[in-house]
Amino acid sequence: MSDLGALSSYAFAVQQIQLSILKSNMEAQQQAIEVLLGDDTRRIAPSDFIGNYLNIEL
Repeated sequence: MSDLGALSSYAFAVQQIQLSILKSNMEAQQQAIEVLLGDDTRRIAPSDFIGNYLNIEL
């Protein structure tokens, strides 16, 4: 029975990771859409890793 609990916990953890990846991908796509369809002075919030604003002009 403990094997079943361990497998369930593992499956749940994998599912949480997959959902997190999907959420990150959706947020990145939303930002790309906002940049492409937005006005010419649109700015994206700074990245957690880089810390700089990105200013795209078309």
